[in-house]
Amino acid sequence: MRYADPHDAPAAGNLAEYAGALLRSWWLILLIAGAVVLAALAASLMMTPQYRATTTLQIEREAMKVVQMEDLIPSESPMDRDFYQTQYELLMSRSLARRVIAKAGLANHPVYRETVEAASEKLGPVAAGQPAAASRRELIDRALTDQVLASLEIEPVRNSRLVKVNFSSPDPDLSARVANTYASEFIASGLEHRLQASSFATKYLSERLTQIKQRLQDSEKNFVDFAGQEKIVSVGDDKPSLPAQNLEELNALLASAQDARIKSEAAWRQARYGSGLALPQVVSNPLIQNLMQTRAQLSAEYQQKLSTFKPDYPEMLRLNSQMSEVGRQINTQIANIRESIKAQYEAANTQEQMLEARIEQLKGDELDLQDRSIRYNMFKREVDTNRQLYDGLLQRFKEIGVAGNVGANNISVVDLADPPGNPSSPRLAFNLALAAIFGLFAGVVAALLRHAMRSSREARR
Repeated sequence: MRYADPHDAPAAGNLAEYAGALLRSWWLILLIAGAVVLAALAASLMMTPQYRATTTLQIEREAMKVVQMEDLIPSESPMDRDFYQTQYELLMSRSLARRVIAKAGLANHPVYRETVEAASEKLGPVAAGQPAAASRRELIDRALTDQVLASLEIEPVRNSRLVKVNFSSPDPDLSARVANTYASEFIASGLEHRLQASSFATKYLSERLTQIKQRLQDSEKNFVDFAGQEKIVSVGDDKPSLPAQNLEELNALLASAQDARIKSEAAWRQARYGSGLALPQVVSNPLIQNLMQTRAQLSAEYQQKLSTFKPDYPEMLRLNSQMSEVGRQINTQIANIRESIKAQYEAANTQEQMLEARIEQLKGDELDLQDRSIRYNMFKREVDTNRQLYDGLLQRFKEIGVAGNVGANNISVVDLADPPGNPSSPRLAFNLALAAIFGLFAGVVAALLRHAMRSSREARR
């Protein structure tokens, strides 16, 4: 079993009452809707037709770097959003609008004659020292700029690098010309900006190159003067100095001299004591060996004859005299060998001492050179730094010169605007449909208000 809700009946009754009121006032609804449609039709017919022309541009994040093959195709960047928003604002800038006005000659076009005349009429008293023509031109440019910007629409294409430049005017040819002029002037302004930046960079680098070149020349002169004054000869960054090279060679010679001195000293110590007959130089001397053999023969003959003759016998005296002479010669030769060994020892000792003295002198020279090389290296580092800076600036100067001559631009025209064949506004069908919807809504509201007012009067009775 279903129980009836006491609120259902009044709600259904109200809806039925409103529906009946709308049916009874159908003529009022149609009348109001028709009036609104007729008003929209009249307003649309009275409006001046506007023709909309569109130029499509492609804006890259960066221009193609022709001088660098690896950067030939511009890459994506997380800053693209800010970059493209900046480009859109530049397209809608007043400075670009004034360039377009001057390029397209809009001040003399019939479409903008009323604007020019109205701006001329507003010219008040001319300021002191300001020509009247300049004031008039400024007012006309300002008025035309406002009107041109009001007719301009920048329409970015989503998810692309394309942007549409839309311009509307009563003249289709004018709309196409202004839209295309906008594209060409936007590209030209970008190139001029790049050229100005390149010219500024070139001028700045040229001035800096002159300064760095003079600084390099001064540092090189100071470096050469100091090296000549201090007698510093460079043999290469990776090679030791001349004193160091000589020190290395003398150290090797000193080692050889010490070895020779030790050997000669040992030979001299052996030679200075004893008879010297066992010295290697004596044993290997053929003259001494012959003399010793002769003395041995004489001694043998003397001993043989001693059994027959007495020592004072003339023959015995002769043999004794010959043996003494041979012994004297042997002693003389041994003494000469001793002197030779001594001389070799003294020469080796002297050579060692001279080498040690020379090495000590070279050590002092090397230490002095290292002390003077501190300033020498300071001058040299200054020369190297200035040369590197000069070479880097010169390379950058050449790169900017090449890049400036290329004339690369990051903006290109995809589609030029053609004069539109049909007006873009007013849109008669759209306006009438919108007016019909609004008129029906207004008629319904009016019918409900009429029913409410009638019900209120009846309730008061």
